[in-house]
Amino acid sequence: MINKEELDRYYTLSGKRKMLSRQFEEALPRFHSHANAREYLKSLFGEDLVYLGSQEDEEDDQIVYCYTIVHDRPGWEEGTRKMKETGYVSGSDFIHSSQDVQIYENGRIWMVY
Repeated sequence: MINKEELDRYYTLSGKRKMLSRQFEEALPRFHSHANAREYLKSLFGEDLVYLGSQEDEEDDQIVYCYTIVHDRPGWEEGTRKMKETGYVSGSDFIHSSQDVQIYENGRIWMVY
């Protein structure tokens, strides 16, 4: 089971972008509900796990809960502020400041790379 102390080994750098690797997703335990998966990720990332909303996945006929994991808090906050003020953000700093993750009702996790 992944714990906070070993999180750094699951990150990769691509230019300025810091993101979790596929090895992180593969090392996650199997969950049986959205609530269990969310609780686990919250224990790893705290307030850096940000809820974005939910949607229905018609193929699986279940709700998908969308989150982002903030890797660069100042970049993410600045981008969020600009988005609220102007309705858009240009540049890659905001895009690269977080990584999206989807948690299905049944606990399945899908990371965006």
